[in-house]
Amino acid sequence: MFRPENGEPGRSNEARHAESQTRRVTLVPAVAKAFKILELISQSDDALGTSELARRLTLGKSTVHGLVTTLEALGMLEPANGAKRYRLGRGLHALVGRLAQQRDLRDLARASLERLAVSTEQTSFLGVPADGHVTVLDTVHGRPTMSISAPVGSSIPLLAGAVGKAILASWDQRRREAFLEEHSLPAFTPKSIVDPVAYRRSVEDAVARGAAVDLDEFVDGVRAAAAPIFGTARELVGVLWVAGFTRHIDRARLLSLASDVAREANEISRKLGAEPTL
Repeated sequence: MFRPENGEPGRSNEARHAESQTRRVTLVPAVAKAFKILELISQSDDALGTSELARRLTLGKSTVHGLVTTLEALGMLEPANGAKRYRLGRGLHALVGRLAQQRDLRDLARASLERLAVSTEQTSFLGVPADGHVTVLDTVHGRPTMSISAPVGSSIPLLAGAVGKAILASWDQRRREAFLEEHSLPAFTPKSIVDPVAYRRSVEDAVARGAAVDLDEFVDGVRAAAAPIFGTARELVGVLWVAGFTRHIDRARLLSLASDVAREANEISRKLGAEPTL
């Protein structure tokens, strides 16, 4: 995921345009039809039935019935008042709500990312955990050349270095212990902590410090400091971290970075209405 940036200019807009013109997009018919159904229902003031959907989309009733049934099972549609007429479901609203929350989080965290990039001269990252991984939501580079980089939208494993420790440090002890009993610790590099006792001790240090540290444990030659971001109910909503090359960050410097990251993560949590426990 992480890669160095050397400051070289990227491809021209003309080159990108030429590539986009030659790239072919293959649509999956069933997915395209399902999205047409969702779009049509979203534009209607009234709930729509299978027959009406089939007529407006010029599709067979059996095809529409199968798609609607699937969308209903997934929570994307729901029957209106128990009838066989449909409106957008709670599952779809939840997805949209999470997207809005992520946008709000990104906006609220931007100033902290920029301050960290300036004060540490390293790359600062914002990520959101979900389904066993952490997705990068935003980044800011501290140095113009030879800095750590990761594309927005890319992801890292849940237990990746300092980020993983910060996430586990945000959980209560019972949940943390249950997770560690059920999952083995991955060896990303020769310096990854794979001993459960040592890993627990490292997480406990993160709880006490307010931020976790990573000494070449996820990517060889890269060190990082990370801290959790909490929402209004003190639930984990994101992770803030800084990463840089080992040659630029000794152990004392890493602890200083951890303090900076913890302070900024607490500031973002405060803006979200939380009172962080770390």
